[in-house]
Amino acid sequence: MRRDVSLFSILNFWIIRTLVSVRVSVRASVRALVMTLVFGLSIASVSAEPLKVGEIAPDFTINQIDNTSFKLSEFKGKQSVYLVFWNTWCGHCMKKVPQLMSIEREFGEQVKLLAINTSWSDSLAEISQFQIRFEANYAIAFDDDADITHRYGVMGTPTGFLIDINGVIRQVDGIPHTLAANIEQWNQVSDSEYKPVKLAGAVCDKDSVC
Repeated sequence: MRRDVSLFSILNFWIIRTLVSVRVSVRASVRALVMTLVFGLSIASVSAEPLKVGEIAPDFTINQIDNTSFKLSEFKGKQSVYLVFWNTWCGHCMKKVPQLMSIEREFGEQVKLLAINTSWSDSLAEISQFQIRFEANYAIAFDDDADITHRYGVMGTPTGFLIDINGVIRQVDGIPHTLAANIEQWNQVSDSEYKPVKLAGAVCDKDSVC
Protein backbone atom coordinates (compact mmCIF):
# COMPACT_ATOMS: atom_id res chain seq x y z
CA MET A 1 0.00 0.00 0.00
CA ARG A 2 2.80 2.42 0.94
CA ARG A 3 4.58 1.53 -2.30
CA ASP A 4 1.45 2.35 -4.29
CA VAL A 5 1.11 5.68 -2.48
CA SER A 6 4.78 6.41 -3.15
CA LEU A 7 4.41 5.65 -6.84
CA PHE A 8 1.27 7.75 -6.95
CA SER A 9 3.13 10.65 -5.29
CA ILE A 10 6.01 10.42 -7.77
CA LEU A 11 3.60 10.24 -10.70
CA ASN A 12 1.63 13.17 -9.35
CA PHE A 13 4.86 15.19 -8.91
CA TRP A 14 5.93 14.64 -12.50
CA ILE A 15 2.47 15.52 -13.84
CA ILE A 16 2.46 18.80 -11.91
CA ARG A 17 6.03 19.59 -12.98
CA THR A 18 5.14 18.95 -16.63
CA LEU A 19 2.07 21.18 -16.41
CA VAL A 20 4.13 23.99 -14.83
CA SER A 21 6.78 23.68 -17.55
CA VAL A 22 4.13 23.85 -20.25
CA ARG A 23 2.57 26.87 -18.56
CA VAL A 24 5.94 28.66 -18.40
CA SER A 25 6.63 27.79 -22.01
CA VAL A 26 3.25 29.16 -23.08
CA ARG A 27 3.87 32.37 -21.12
CA ALA A 28 7.27 32.79 -22.79
CA SER A 29 5.73 32.21 -26.22
CA VAL A 30 2.98 34.73 -25.55
CA ARG A 31 5.55 37.31 -24.35
CA ALA A 32 7.65 36.77 -27.48
CA LEU A 33 4.53 37.13 -29.63
CA VAL A 34 3.54 40.36 -27.88
CA MET A 35 7.05 41.81 -28.37
CA THR A 36 6.93 40.81 -32.04
CA LEU A 37 3.56 42.51 -32.48
CA VAL A 38 4.72 45.65 -30.67
CA PHE A 39 7.92 45.73 -32.70
CA GLY A 40 5.95 45.17 -35.89
CA LEU A 41 3.57 48.00 -35.08
CA SER A 42 6.51 50.27 -34.35
CA ILE A 43 7.96 49.52 -37.76
CA ALA A 44 4.58 49.95 -39.43
CA SER A 45 4.26 53.40 -37.89
CA VAL A 46 7.46 54.62 -39.59
CA SER A 47 6.27 57.24 -42.04
CA ALA A 48 9.60 58.37 -43.45
CA GLU A 49 11.30 56.54 -46.28
CA PRO A 50 14.65 54.97 -45.36
CA LEU A 51 17.42 57.48 -45.96
CA LYS A 52 19.87 56.75 -48.75
CA VAL A 53 23.53 57.36 -49.49
CA GLY A 54 24.00 60.83 -50.96
CA GLU A 55 21.15 62.47 -49.03
CA ILE A 56 21.59 65.22 -46.45
CA ALA A 57 21.15 63.77 -42.95
CA PRO A 58 18.19 65.35 -41.08
CA ASP A 59 19.30 67.52 -38.18
CA PHE A 60 18.19 66.63 -34.67
CA THR A 61 18.97 67.19 -31.01
CA ILE A 62 18.93 64.45 -28.39
CA ASN A 63 20.05 64.06 -24.79
CA GLN A 64 22.77 61.49 -24.17
CA ILE A 65 22.51 59.29 -21.09
CA ASP A 66 25.38 61.21 -19.47
CA ASN A 67 23.02 64.23 -19.46
CA THR A 68 24.88 66.07 -22.23
CA SER A 69 23.15 67.23 -25.40
CA PHE A 70 23.97 66.09 -28.93
CA LYS A 71 23.03 68.23 -31.95
CA LEU A 72 23.98 66.78 -35.33
CA SER A 73 24.48 70.11 -37.12
CA GLU A 74 27.10 71.16 -34.55
CA PHE A 75 29.48 68.61 -36.08
CA LYS A 76 29.15 69.95 -39.62
CA GLY A 77 32.51 71.32 -40.71
CA LYS A 78 34.22 69.69 -37.70
CA GLN A 79 34.12 65.90 -38.04
CA SER A 80 32.13 63.01 -39.45
CA VAL A 81 29.38 61.34 -37.42
CA TYR A 82 28.51 57.66 -37.16
CA LEU A 83 24.96 57.01 -35.92
CA VAL A 84 23.95 53.50 -34.89
CA PHE A 85 20.32 52.68 -34.05
CA TRP A 86 20.08 49.71 -31.70
CA ASN A 87 18.21 47.82 -28.94
CA THR A 88 19.34 45.90 -25.86
CA TRP A 89 17.37 42.79 -26.90
CA CYS A 90 18.86 42.76 -30.42
CA GLY A 91 21.37 39.91 -30.71
CA HIS A 92 23.11 41.40 -33.74
CA CYS A 93 23.40 44.73 -31.91
CA MET A 94 25.18 43.03 -29.03
CA LYS A 95 27.61 41.36 -31.41
CA LYS A 96 28.56 44.80 -32.78
CA VAL A 97 29.49 46.23 -29.38
CA PRO A 98 33.19 45.21 -29.52
CA GLN A 99 33.46 46.69 -33.02
CA LEU A 100 31.88 49.96 -31.91
CA MET A 101 34.24 50.17 -28.95
CA SER A 102 37.16 49.57 -31.30
CA ILE A 103 35.96 52.34 -33.64
CA GLU A 104 35.70 54.74 -30.70
CA ARG A 105 39.24 53.90 -29.56
CA GLU A 106 40.80 54.12 -33.01
CA PHE A 107 38.80 56.89 -34.69
CA GLY A 108 37.29 58.83 -31.79
CA GLU A 109 39.21 61.97 -32.76
CA GLN A 110 37.93 61.85 -36.33
CA VAL A 111 34.42 60.41 -36.02
CA LYS A 112 31.71 61.14 -33.46
CA LEU A 113 30.05 57.81 -32.65
CA LEU A 114 26.56 57.92 -31.17
CA ALA A 115 24.48 54.82 -30.46
CA ILE A 116 20.78 55.76 -30.43
CA ASN A 117 18.43 53.31 -28.71
CA THR A 118 15.13 53.28 -30.62
CA SER A 119 13.11 52.77 -27.39
CA TRP A 120 11.31 49.81 -29.02
CA SER A 121 10.62 47.56 -25.99
CA ASP A 122 13.52 49.20 -24.15
CA SER A 123 13.82 51.65 -21.26
CA LEU A 124 16.33 54.26 -20.14
CA ALA A 125 17.17 52.09 -17.11
CA GLU A 126 17.96 49.11 -19.36
CA ILE A 127 20.37 51.02 -21.59
CA SER A 128 22.05 52.57 -18.54
CA GLN A 129 22.59 49.05 -17.19
CA PHE A 130 23.89 48.02 -20.61
CA GLN A 131 26.54 50.75 -20.61
CA ILE A 132 27.71 49.75 -17.14
CA ARG A 133 27.72 46.03 -17.89
CA PHE A 134 29.64 46.29 -21.18
CA GLU A 135 31.70 49.32 -20.13
CA ALA A 136 30.79 50.96 -23.43
CA ASN A 137 33.26 53.74 -24.22
CA TYR A 138 31.07 55.49 -26.79
CA ALA A 139 28.16 57.92 -26.44
CA ILE A 140 24.65 56.49 -26.01
CA ALA A 141 21.28 58.21 -26.31
CA PHE A 142 17.65 57.14 -25.77
CA ASP A 143 15.11 58.12 -28.43
CA ASP A 144 12.22 58.01 -25.96
CA ASP A 145 9.49 58.92 -28.46
CA ALA A 146 11.24 57.21 -31.42
CA ASP A 147 10.96 60.49 -33.37
CA ILE A 148 14.53 60.42 -34.69
CA THR A 149 14.22 56.71 -35.42
CA HIS A 150 11.15 57.44 -37.56
CA ARG A 151 12.70 60.44 -39.29
CA TYR A 152 15.67 58.33 -40.37
CA GLY A 153 13.33 55.63 -41.66
CA VAL A 154 14.88 52.94 -39.49
CA MET A 155 13.11 49.63 -40.16
CA GLY A 156 15.17 47.38 -37.90
CA THR A 157 18.25 47.25 -35.71
CA PRO A 158 21.14 47.59 -35.93
CA THR A 159 21.07 50.29 -38.60
CA GLY A 160 24.02 52.62 -39.08
CA PHE A 161 24.50 55.93 -40.89
CA LEU A 162 27.97 57.30 -41.65
CA ILE A 163 27.53 61.06 -42.13
CA ASP A 164 30.50 62.99 -43.49
CA ILE A 165 31.79 66.36 -42.31
CA ASN A 166 29.47 68.11 -44.80
CA GLY A 167 26.35 66.44 -43.39
CA VAL A 168 25.98 63.98 -46.26
CA ILE A 169 25.16 60.30 -45.70
CA ARG A 170 28.04 58.21 -47.08
CA GLN A 171 27.18 54.71 -45.82
CA VAL A 172 24.02 53.01 -44.54
CA ASP A 173 23.78 49.79 -42.50
CA GLY A 174 26.38 47.64 -40.87
CA ILE A 175 29.80 48.62 -39.59
CA PRO A 176 31.70 50.83 -42.06
CA HIS A 177 34.64 48.53 -42.78
CA THR A 178 35.91 51.15 -45.23
CA LEU A 179 36.25 53.68 -42.41
CA ALA A 180 40.04 53.59 -42.25
CA ALA A 181 40.38 53.93 -46.01
CA ASN A 182 37.89 56.78 -46.38
CA ILE A 183 37.86 58.80 -43.17
CA GLU A 184 40.28 61.39 -44.54
CA GLN A 185 38.00 61.92 -47.55
CA TRP A 186 34.86 62.07 -45.39
CA ASN A 187 36.44 64.73 -43.20
CA GLN A 188 37.18 67.09 -46.09
CA VAL A 189 35.06 70.24 -45.93
CA SER A 190 33.41 71.07 -49.26
CA ASP A 191 32.01 74.49 -50.19
CA SER A 192 30.56 73.21 -53.43
CA GLU A 193 27.46 71.12 -54.06
CA TYR A 194 27.92 67.53 -52.98
CA LYS A 195 29.04 65.14 -55.70
CA PRO A 196 29.29 61.40 -55.09
CA VAL A 197 32.85 60.17 -54.75
CA LYS A 198 33.82 56.54 -55.21
CA LEU A 199 34.87 54.96 -51.93
CA ALA A 200 38.11 53.05 -51.66
CA GLY A 201 37.44 49.43 -52.51
CA ALA A 202 33.89 50.12 -53.73
CA VAL A 203 32.52 48.98 -57.09
CA CYS A 204 30.11 51.46 -58.68
CA ASP A 205 28.41 51.82 -62.02
CA LYS A 206 27.77 55.14 -63.74
CA ASP A 207 24.29 55.55 -62.22
CA SER A 208 25.07 54.56 -58.64
CA VAL A 209 26.11 56.55 -55.60
CA CYS A 210 28.64 54.74 -53.42
